Amino acid sequence: MKLAQKKLTKKKSRFSFTSFPNGWFCVGCSNELKPGEVKPLHYFGKDLVLFRTESGTPYVFDAYCPHVGAHLGYGGKVKGEGIQCPFHGWCFDSNGKCTDVPYSNKLPPTAQIGKWSVSELNGMIMLYYHSQKKPPTWEIPDLSKYIDNEGVPFRRIKQWKLCTHPQEVCEHSYDIGHINVHAQASHAKSEDVEFNGPIAVHRFSTQYRPPIPAAWIIGEQVNLLSEVRSYGLGFSFIIHSLNGKIKGRWLNIVLATPIDEEHSEIHLLFGMPKVFNKLLTRALEALLRKDLERGFELSLSLLRDKIHRSHVPFCDGDGSIAQFRQWSHQFYSEDPYK
Repeated sequence: MKLAQKKLTKKKSRFSFTSFPNGWFCVGCSNELKPGEVKPLHYFGKDLVLFRTESGTPYVFDAYCPHVGAHLGYGGKVKGEGIQCPFHGWCFDSNGKCTDVPYSNKLPPTAQIGKWSVSELNGMIMLYYHSQKKPPTWEIPDLSKYIDNEGVPFRRIKQWKLCTHPQEVCEHSYDIGHINVHAQASHAKSEDVEFNGPIAVHRFSTQYRPPIPAAWIIGEQVNLLSEVRSYGLGFSFIIHSLNGKIKGRWLNIVLATPIDEEHSEIHLLFGMPKVFNKLLTRALEALLRKDLERGFELSLSLLRDKIHRSHVPFCDGDGSIAQFRQWSHQFYSEDPYK
């Protein structure tokens, strides 16, 4: 008796992109990886392993040992400046080359683990992804110069796993139309947009309404100039300059890393230079962080449920979305909309 064959159809993705974008993406926080610690990762649809050597340098390798395929992220151990497989004890150096097999004097010449380019700065561990495995041609900036010793260093406010794409998250900062319907800002106006290689810059002004009790200190409605600087599609930082009863600024970093074709991991960080004194700075930090988190979560809730349209009937109030999308094409190894 023949069994009826049920036709299986693959669910169509909400995102029309052909591949993951190339560039730098966050894979961990510096303070969450101690020397000698090993962690399994899953990004770009791949299993990876993150570890910090005894000297303190972080590395990311492909997850599976080239011997019989053990996952180095589960039971693997840091040995000096390399990592040891939990299954047969094979050791690999910081370049992924096999340097020791405990029960053999001869090393297999092809025993090599794939190594990824990693950079650690701004309190984050960044990985460079390229679909054709090309090396990085540009770097993420060090933002420590923006925070003085008495200010608030960059700290992660929150992390989300969301059904969205890094380009969608990055594009949000170039969509001036949505800012005008946001509860805490109005009269949004795009002042300037620049696209230079892998870097995009968007400066815009708004009338910002701080939450109570921050409004008692800053003012009920103040002029706010924001400058978004995006380095690729996975890393953006925003400088907010305040001109109210007091003058000051705060900064936030937005990071979006693809987990698979449908999901991304989002990080939101906050930092603030000193405003008058340490006490006032800490008070404003607490209030502005909470307001930033509330507004950002509203934006994410909109991204979570939307699809990506590759052909859009733009109007004159949409700002620089069309330019942004043209700029973003460079981060794909092929036409992203084929």
